[in-house]
Amino acid sequence: MMANRIIFSISILFTLLAGYYDYQTGVHISMMLIYAVPILVSAWYCGKLGGIIVAGLAAASWLIVNTIHKSPSESDAILSWNAFTRLGIFCLIAYTASLQAQLRRALERERERANTDRLTGLLNKGAFRKLAEEEMIRARRYDHPLSLAFIDLDNFKQVNDTEGHARGDKLLQLVSATITDTIRNTDFAGRVGGDEFTICFPETGDEQVRKAIEKLVKAFDIMTSQSGWQVTASIGVVTCTEICCTYDALLGKADSLMYLAKGKGKNAAEFMTL
Repeated sequence: MMANRIIFSISILFTLLAGYYDYQTGVHISMMLIYAVPILVSAWYCGKLGGIIVAGLAAASWLIVNTIHKSPSESDAILSWNAFTRLGIFCLIAYTASLQAQLRRALERERERANTDRLTGLLNKGAFRKLAEEEMIRARRYDHPLSLAFIDLDNFKQVNDTEGHARGDKLLQLVSATITDTIRNTDFAGRVGGDEFTICFPETGDEQVRKAIEKLVKAFDIMTSQSGWQVTASIGVVTCTEICCTYDALLGKADSLMYLAKGKGKNAAEFMTL
């Protein structure tokens, strides 16, 4: 990645500057902490190899400076041993930092897997509920509106029955990608059932959410026309001007509105403001 290369280059430059200041200040002032900074940064962002390269450069810089400032009484054996010790310490710093970075990234990936629907990449049912409840608490505290949409695909069962589950899974992925590309960065979507999706619109009132759903329906129409899928969506949307019920109650109202849209001929959206 370009960012990692830039960080690695800056770490190299910082190490060379540390060596220069080490030369200027002389051997009586330790620059070990200054050398350690670029080693830590490069190991964290560029991995173990990048950290060890910077560690080797730092040890070499230290050795050159101490060779220049070497006192007559200091033997080459002592200087070499000290250089070897510094190299070992610097490499240990690089290895430890890279190991911690790998562990943190692994934990982040596991956390993401635990919160993500593996087929669609959207939030799973539990993760969506948790975030939606947090947004409801925030909306209640600051007296902000919040809207929740429940989406069910029309005639999805026919796709599975006639074209197979693999094609059905492909359709779910296309629908999920369409939702993700259409909603704002502040909104979030989840898959709560086989062909059922939810979207939370924080700080969004009735007029705003109607425009957002209209945009989403148009995006669905474009997706189906381009892909050839004969599938539409029924949507139920509840807007709260103030939070006066639980997440389950809010989701239940949106679900009921979705079924009302289906009963009126499908491929439609029904709205309610509380």
